Amino acid sequence: MLALDNVKILDLSDGLTCALATKYLVDNGAEVVKIEKISGDKTRSWEPKKNGGSLYFHYLNSGKKSITLDIESEYGKEIFKKLIGVYDVVCTNSEPGYMESIGLGYEELKKIKPELIYASCTYFGDNGPMKYKKASSLVAQARGVAMDMTGVENGYPVKASPSIAEHYTAAYLSTAILLALIDKKIRGIGQKIDISLQDCIFSSIEAAPAAFSVLGHIHTRKGNFDPAAAPYDTYKTSDGYVAIGCSTQDQWEKLCDALHFDDLKFDERFNTGDKRRDNYFSDLQGILSERFITMGKNDVKTKCMESGIPCAAVMNIAEITNLHDISENGFLTASIDKKFGQIRFPALPFKLSNTESAVWNHSPELGENTEEILKEIGINDYIFSCEKEIM
Repeated sequence: MLALDNVKILDLSDGLTCALATKYLVDNGAEVVKIEKISGDKTRSWEPKKNGGSLYFHYLNSGKKSITLDIESEYGKEIFKKLIGVYDVVCTNSEPGYMESIGLGYEELKKIKPELIYASCTYFGDNGPMKYKKASSLVAQARGVAMDMTGVENGYPVKASPSIAEHYTAAYLSTAILLALIDKKIRGIGQKIDISLQDCIFSSIEAAPAAFSVLGHIHTRKGNFDPAAAPYDTYKTSDGYVAIGCSTQDQWEKLCDALHFDDLKFDERFNTGDKRRDNYFSDLQGILSERFITMGKNDVKTKCMESGIPCAAVMNIAEITNLHDISENGFLTASIDKKFGQIRFPALPFKLSNTESAVWNHSPELGENTEEILKEIGINDYIFSCEKEIM
């Protein structure tokens, strides 16, 4: 048995965020039915592709079912309202006001099913002056302050290459849905979930708002430097980069011993944590950079790890995929798909000791499950009726 067996979700997502949130839920047993336009979810056309199919779409939607439905048509609205009767959750990332404009907003749907959980994901939320403004992942990172905190000191702000705003939001969204399901089970109520990419990425900047509001400090980009510890940085080696973080005096001394930096260990400029931080950019960073460039990244990593120093070689996807510990700890999940062959994707980043999660080998073709799902609500003439509606 999976944790979310018997939970039924209608997924109106088009793109990454909501689809990723419902992926977390389908992997734990929820039945997720993806409602797509006749043209299909836009991620069906996203790279990387093989044999005409999108690996991106497959990653986000394996294990789900797909139906095609024009929810702007009167007939499509009636079908959607019937589906509401047998599903627990509606999840949408449509622009603010769209669902209301076609008569399928939360206030309308809760008249049909008061215990419905309605999850709405937007860039800026369903309230406030930014509600209707156009945005993107780039804009969310810029307005959410994360971009101002990313990059090297005195350099220009840089967005994170992974879609961190979407991934934070997907994790928060799936958590919010679970909380709403628990509340429904306890109190028998439904509710609307309002979540925005800007707020989720802003929540990741830790104590920066407190530091500004209380002390007037502005935390901005510092590269990989940590104002609480030094050395805490990445260094170029002869064959790549290595990341080292010494947060204690003991770790600094062990680093010097492991790499034979005896002169630095006893250098009065660096013999305390405060001195190393104060003299990092003026002295220590340059000295360490000159020494690491003559070493191999894996040699540095091995010596540091054997001495109990937090350290890792900076890896690309090919390097990490081939590590033995990655396979052994289940970090990557392998599945076999008839269109793509063997595929490896990141597994769920958590494990429950007594509850399984699912690994899916199939993502749905566009509208693959339309007839099956609609028969469950007593509609047996969908194709004929749709044609009549279009005519």
